[in-house]
Amino acid sequence: MNGNIEIKKLAKAETEIILHLPWEEIKNKYEEVVNKSAADAQIKGFRKGKAPKKLVEETLDKSKVYSLVVQEILPSYYETAIKDNNLKPIVNPKVSLDSAKENENWEVRILIAEKPQFSLGNYKEEIVKINKSAEIWVPGKDEGKKDKENDPQAIQKKKDEKIQAALKWLSENIKMDFSDLIIEEEVNRRLSQLVEQTQKLGLTIEQYLVSTGKSVDQIKSEYQKEAASLWQIEFILEEISDKENLTVEEKEINELIEKAGSEEEKKALTTQKYLLASVVRRQKTLDFLANLS
Repeated sequence: MNGNIEIKKLAKAETEIILHLPWEEIKNKYEEVVNKSAADAQIKGFRKGKAPKKLVEETLDKSKVYSLVVQEILPSYYETAIKDNNLKPIVNPKVSLDSAKENENWEVRILIAEKPQFSLGNYKEEIVKINKSAEIWVPGKDEGKKDKENDPQAIQKKKDEKIQAALKWLSENIKMDFSDLIIEEEVNRRLSQLVEQTQKLGLTIEQYLVSTGKSVDQIKSEYQKEAASLWQIEFILEEISDKENLTVEEKEINELIEKAGSEEEKKALTTQKYLLASVVRRQKTLDFLANLS
């Protein structure tokens, strides 16, 4: 790989990768794409793949060919930059072509988002206070307290209340800055879901907006706030999991799979072990917060 790779660390846990792609490599790849097109080309007066290369090239959209060239060249440079610099992107990168002239090296800029760095502070002490306050019982306020202590539903309700109170404190008191790319991807995902849902209902987006009395900008703004809150909690819980060394054993995952109803469900879950492990680890983290005392 002859290209030059630059790395720039930015604010909000973002990293910019600048790739300088050698014109010679671009030119060679361009020739490969054209040759492949020529082999598949069907041009009047010639058998398939037998038309002169120059004639085939004249029928091609040069910009589209170069787009294919970049798509083929970029992955290897990107993977090298990620590996050599120990980068850990958590969402899709943003790619922009800064310079693309024939007979000159090309410049591609790739922006990636990584996990933000932040401090959990004295979160344990604060969650302990929250959990203790949830246990306070005022005489006469709950005459059925003893019965509720042994009621699974009441126990779960109390646990859920502790978790919600803990998450509220964490979201309000632990601050961090993370990339707008993360928010952008989540918002786009939700907007795609919204379009799909409205289509299933036989509505257009315009009709949906009229029914809700909201504009596209208002919906985007709501999604942005929700996404920011969602990711903030996600990062906090992951940090707690790491700090407290909360792990998931293979045995736990296999036991979950075995509890699935049909063999088909078990087979489907077997292909999603990573996702299952993430769900179990998250629950362990929530349980850890509820049990702090």
